[in-house]
Amino acid sequence: MGSLEAYTSVLTFDELTYKLLLALIRDNYPGSPLEHLRDQEEAMIAEFYPRLAPLLGQLLSYPHLTLVDITSADIIRMNENISRYHLRPRDALHLAAMQACGCSALVSHDADLDRASGIQRYHLDG
Repeated sequence: MGSLEAYTSVLTFDELTYKLLLALIRDNYPGSPLEHLRDQEEAMIAEFYPRLAPLLGQLLSYPHLTLVDITSADIIRMNENISRYHLRPRDALHLAAMQACGCSALVSHDADLDRASGIQRYHLDG
């Protein structure tokens, strides 16, 4: 509705796409979706990615969502965040992207990010 400006990094699209791919495999095949993906990667991607591509395109079209690139400066900041807050690398890189664009609030279920000072974490119910 335009009352909020949102930012996300390319990392989020990577994670979201991977999790959605695994969820589609899980919903359509018995057993471990990760094993299906590992054993039949090309077939699984060919079968399920066409359902994901339009959804990702729709997310990219949101007028109040800015996609933030990751740069080499963010890698340096990631290393600082790992040392300072004892975060996993991916979390530290998400934090670096936030720092680069001046964001201080995020939506995440990852409580590890609470260790970063100056960050307000919100989570979606459900």
